[in-house]
Amino acid sequence: MKKPTLRVRVARLDAKLRGDVLLIPVLTPKGKVSMKGVNRLPTQLAGRVKELVRRYHGGTKAGGIDGQVMPAGAAFGRAALVGLGEKKPSSADVRNAAGLAMGWCQKHGAERVAVAVEALKEAAGSKAVEWWVEASVLAGFKFTRLRSKMPDKDTSAKDLCLATASAGSKELAAAARRARVVADAVNLARRLGHEPPNVINPVSLANRCRAIAREYKLRCTVLDERAMKAKKMGAFLAVGLGSASKPRMIILEHRGSNPKSRPIVLVGKAVTLDTGGYSIKPGPSIPDMKYDKCGGMAVIGTLAAAATLKIRRRVIGIVGAAENMISAEAYRPGDIVTASNGISIEVLNTDAEGRLVLADCLHYGEKTYKPAAMIDLATLTGACEIALGTTCAGLFSNNDKLAEALTASGERADERVWRLPLWPVYREQIAGVDGDIKNIGGRPAGAITAAMFLKEFVADKTPWAHLDIAGPATTLTAQPYCPVGATGYGVRLLMDYLQKLS
Repeated sequence: MKKPTLRVRVARLDAKLRGDVLLIPVLTPKGKVSMKGVNRLPTQLAGRVKELVRRYHGGTKAGGIDGQVMPAGAAFGRAALVGLGEKKPSSADVRNAAGLAMGWCQKHGAERVAVAVEALKEAAGSKAVEWWVEASVLAGFKFTRLRSKMPDKDTSAKDLCLATASAGSKELAAAARRARVVADAVNLARRLGHEPPNVINPVSLANRCRAIAREYKLRCTVLDERAMKAKKMGAFLAVGLGSASKPRMIILEHRGSNPKSRPIVLVGKAVTLDTGGYSIKPGPSIPDMKYDKCGGMAVIGTLAAAATLKIRRRVIGIVGAAENMISAEAYRPGDIVTASNGISIEVLNTDAEGRLVLADCLHYGEKTYKPAAMIDLATLTGACEIALGTTCAGLFSNNDKLAEALTASGERADERVWRLPLWPVYREQIAGVDGDIKNIGGRPAGAITAAMFLKEFVADKTPWAHLDIAGPATTLTAQPYCPVGATGYGVRLLMDYLQKLS
């Protein structure tokens, strides 16, 4: 796998520390710099940024940046005040400010960047260090693997120094490492998400996961179409019938400190290209359907991070990989297929394929591992994006405690979720005529009826949550710490959840 390009380290902020830019996070009430953060700098540095403080014009919003060239012989070529807002900032404020600051550094060709830790803690609290590191690493993501020509010079930062008065702090180093590992896992999910369908298909994804498993010391099992036929996974198999690249169920296992314990099972939809099948999508929509695998990529990234951080809980990742194509062998509207739990499904729309993939994955995960909790992620419905936009995912769950835990993790990780109901009345919309259930329930409540469909494949006794990430899985506009394309949504949320459990 691609190795990180940004080094993160801790060092003492003193006369010996050198760099291209020193970033000083500060509060800016009424557009004026709060001196509390500045006064936490060493005396010599504080004196040299007084003029910058006096004329600060970064505004009052988080992410305002004002910098200046330092005098000849100074330890840093530039110093920059990074505004965090008028009062104690949220985690989103800090992350956005860090991402914007790294972009500012790149514009100025700064490869060695330091951030004044005491000033950051004064403005935003001790947790802000993790938020800052995380966003700084995420801001440097670029998918360039398939380009033949690159810019003459890469001006992105190569070194991020957490400059502190107590460089020997083990707690600070541990926090920075945690943030770094999670951000790297997000970037792994992003890279896989960006790969085109002629590179990543179900078979090549399985091979890629075997390599990832070796690197991160995970256990990897792959079920091919013959194994899936033996397990009667008729719903999952139907989706991939039209493709030359046949479906694969990929299982990654982090054994944790008790390999025999009931695990947390994470299930991810990985449709490597979704044409819609015979219910074909409009032509302009199909190229971006390489991102229909982003739920599965989030599961892969989460398993990589869980293994690296040695999460105590046993975690199983199940990735349902298929390619939804059109051919003489493809499944059709009007077909009736039977899932591995015996439920027959009327296929009214072949573009409602993700729920068919997840149906067999959920049943397999529950039957095989008897999980303590099961969470699935999928770019499942455009209806959820219409309802909630691109800033949060839809959350559906049969367990209030699990739903509350995921909501809290989403708030902390800035990957928000919003819970929607699973009332029995919605089940009526997917009641079958010639089969047990239909794979669509009409336009009204489309995200909810899709979740009701998935609920048919999980026993009520198993705590289960479904995250419809159709909105936040990608972005059409560059964000402070995410370029256009795959966002890696879900990795930070799930890692916060798993770390809290541990």
